[in-house]
Amino acid sequence: MSFLKKVLFVIMGLSLSGCLAPVNIFNTASPIAAAESRLFQIILVMSLVVFLIVDGGLVFILIRNRSRGDDQTPPRQVYENRLLEAIWTGIPILIVVVLFILTVATMRAVAAPVRSANDVVVNVVGHRWWWEFDYPGLGIKTANELHMPVGTNVHLDLTSVDVIHSFWPPQLSGKFDAIPGQTNTMWLTSDVVGEYPGQCAEFCGLQHAHMGFTVVVESKEDFLAWASAQQQAAAQPEEALAQQGQKLVTEGICAGCHAIEGTNAKGMNGPNLTHLYSRKIIAGGAAPLTEENLAAWLRDSEAMKPGNLMANVRVQEQHLPAILAYLRTLK
Repeated sequence: MSFLKKVLFVIMGLSLSGCLAPVNIFNTASPIAAAESRLFQIILVMSLVVFLIVDGGLVFILIRNRSRGDDQTPPRQVYENRLLEAIWTGIPILIVVVLFILTVATMRAVAAPVRSANDVVVNVVGHRWWWEFDYPGLGIKTANELHMPVGTNVHLDLTSVDVIHSFWPPQLSGKFDAIPGQTNTMWLTSDVVGEYPGQCAEFCGLQHAHMGFTVVVESKEDFLAWASAQQQAAAQPEEALAQQGQKLVTEGICAGCHAIEGTNAKGMNGPNLTHLYSRKIIAGGAAPLTEENLAAWLRDSEAMKPGNLMANVRVQEQHLPAILAYLRTLK
C-alpha cells in the first residue's frame, strides 16, 4: 500500500469513527442548544474565512515568487507598509471584540432562570459507567433515561461518586462536568417532544464510550403518567417461576448493589431496578433492553461491557429463566 493510500485510509477511518456517536449539535431542540450552536457556527465560519484569506495569500505569494529557471533575482523587499500593518492589527482586534460581544450575548441567553415551584429538579449522579437520575420532589430514582415535560424548566444538580464525568445532551445543552465531592448545576428546557441521545463527554475509563443516556421530552400528561408509574413499588409476581426469580434477586447477591422498591433489595451501587422494563437501554447504552441482551448481560457482563463493576457476578444457567421471568414484571 502506497504512503498516499495509507494516509487516505487513516483519514477515512477517523472520519467514519465520528459517525458512531449518536449526537448532533446542529439539529437543536431547545433554545439553550440553539444559542450555543449558533455561536459555534459563527465562530466556525469566521475561522474558515480567516484560514482561506491567510493560507490563500500564502499560496499566492509562494506561486508568484517561486524560482524561475536561472533567475536568481530576489523579490522586491517591502518595508514599513503602515496600511498593511494597520489592517492585520485592526482586523484581529475587531474579530475579538465581535466574538466577545456574541459570547456575552450567548451566556445571557443560556443563563439558568431562578428556580420556581413549577420547575422539575433532578439530582444527576455519574457512575462508572452509567447515569443515575433522582427526582427528590417526586420520590423517583431511575437510570440512563431522563424524563422531562415539554415546555418546563428542568434544573439538574450534577455530581459523581468516582471520577470526573461530563453530562452532555448535545441537542438540548452544552457539557457540564460531574465532579466527585462537588455539585454543579445546569438546566434544560425544550418545546419539542422527542427522544434525544446524550453521552459522557469526559474520558472516564475503559467504558467511557458506553456511558450514554437518553433524554425523553414528553407532554406534561405523559410525564405525569410516567412519574405516577415510577412512584409505584415493584409489582408482585404471580407466576411461580417469577416468584422464584424474585427470591433469587431480592435475597441474593443482586440485592447488595441494586434497589427494588417494595422488596428487601436496598443496594445503592447499581441502577435502581424497580421499573427496569420501562427503559429502552441497559448497561449505560451498551445495548438495547431486550430479553436476549439482558440474558447475555447476566451470563457474562464482561463480554458485553469489559471492565464493568458487575464483571465478577455471573448468574448460573439454571437460575436464569426464573430471574428473567421476574425482571420482566418490573415495568
